[in-house]
Amino acid sequence: MNFPYEKEFRTYCKKKKKLADSTISLADKSITTFWNYYAANVGPDANVNDVRAGDIRNFLDSLETTLNFKSNTVNKYLSHIKMYFIFLSEYGYIITYPLLTLRGNKFDRKQKYIINWMSYLPDLTQNKDIHPETIKMMAAIVAGFKPKEIVVLKTNDLLRQIDSEEVKQYIKDHTDYSKSDDPYIFARKNGEPYASDFNINQRIAPDRKIIGMPLTTHKLRMSFVYSILSNHQLSDNDILKTLRITLKSLTYYRKNMTLYVETENFSLD
Repeated sequence: MNFPYEKEFRTYCKKKKKLADSTISLADKSITTFWNYYAANVGPDANVNDVRAGDIRNFLDSLETTLNFKSNTVNKYLSHIKMYFIFLSEYGYIITYPLLTLRGNKFDRKQKYIINWMSYLPDLTQNKDIHPETIKMMAAIVAGFKPKEIVVLKTNDLLRQIDSEEVKQYIKDHTDYSKSDDPYIFARKNGEPYASDFNINQRIAPDRKIIGMPLTTHKLRMSFVYSILSNHQLSDNDILKTLRITLKSLTYYRKNMTLYVETENFSLD
C-alpha cells in the first residue's frame, strides 16, 4: 500500500468516478508522492486524519521550489489530492476535510498562529463566558498531550501534569464525577469518550471570539509547538521532551516556522 485506503480509493475512482485506468494511475502516483513527503516529515505517527491544509501547502511549495515543477503540474497534483480527500471525507475515513482554503496553487503560504498564551490560562479560568471544555482542552495542550491522546485522556492524568492550582481547581469544579472517580476530560452523557475530536471542536469553537485565536485541537497543538520553538532559551533536548516529538519532526516544524508560519504573541483583552 502506497497510502492509506489506496485500494478503496482506486475502487472509488473506477466504479463511482468512472475514470480510466491511466487517470487512476496518475492520481495514485500524485497521492503516493504526497503521502511519502508527509510521512517522511511527520514520522511513524503519520495519520491521514491529522493532515491539514498547511501540510498540503508545504508539499505543493516543495514541488515548485525543490523540483521546479510548473504551475499547471502543481495544480494537477492538487486536483488528485483533492479528489483523494473528498473520497476520504465522503466515506467517513476522516473527520475534517483539510482542503477548503486551497484554490489552485495560488494560496497564502504564510499561516498565522497565536503563540505564548499558556501563562494566561489561569486568567482565562476567571472568564465565566468561556466553556469549561475550552479550558480543559487548552490545559491538556499545555500539558503536552497530542490531539489523539486528548480524546481519551482521563482527568487524573491531566491533573498530574498541571502546575497551576487555579487551573487544577477549575477542572475539578467543572468535572462530572457521578459516573467515575476518574472520568474522561471529554465524556458523553454515558461517561464514555467521544470517537473523535469533532464534537469537542464544535463545542469550543464559539470561544474563539472571546480568546482571539482559532480553537481546534490541531490549531492549539500547533500554536503550542511554535510557542515552544520560539523560546530560544530551550535546548533541543528540552524541546523534544516538552513536545514529545522526534528529531526529524523538530526539523520539519522548524522549517515550517521559518518558511510558512507567521506568529503573533497572545494578548489578554
